[in-house]
Amino acid sequence: MTRKQLIRKLLRNAETMIQGGLSQTTRTCGTPTCGCHTDPSRRHGPHSYLTWRTTEGKNGGMYVAPEHLQSVQQGKQAWEQFSEAAKALAEINREELKESLRAGRKAQVRR
Repeated sequence: MTRKQLIRKLLRNAETMIQGGLSQTTRTCGTPTCGCHTDPSRRHGPHSYLTWRTTEGKNGGMYVAPEHLQSVQQGKQAWEQFSEAAKALAEINREELKESLRAGRKAQVRR
């Protein structure tokens, strides 16, 4: 992919990307006589949760309602595509830097 194609991919995915982990779990409820307390197959769920690390280094998380699960999954996919494009662009930049340094030219930062 070319530099311009990668930058377009970065921008396209940046609008919807969501970084975090998506997990599903089942739970027991607060009603002691409910079957979920004695039979694991009767637990409630699965319930989806998105977790992430904040910029302050703390853990964050939120419940994802079933009607929003698909959009969260698409946001995570956008993050993965963003990350892949960023790595590919960084590799192009590294190679250009190496070539520039080998040729004895001053390294130029693209703007």
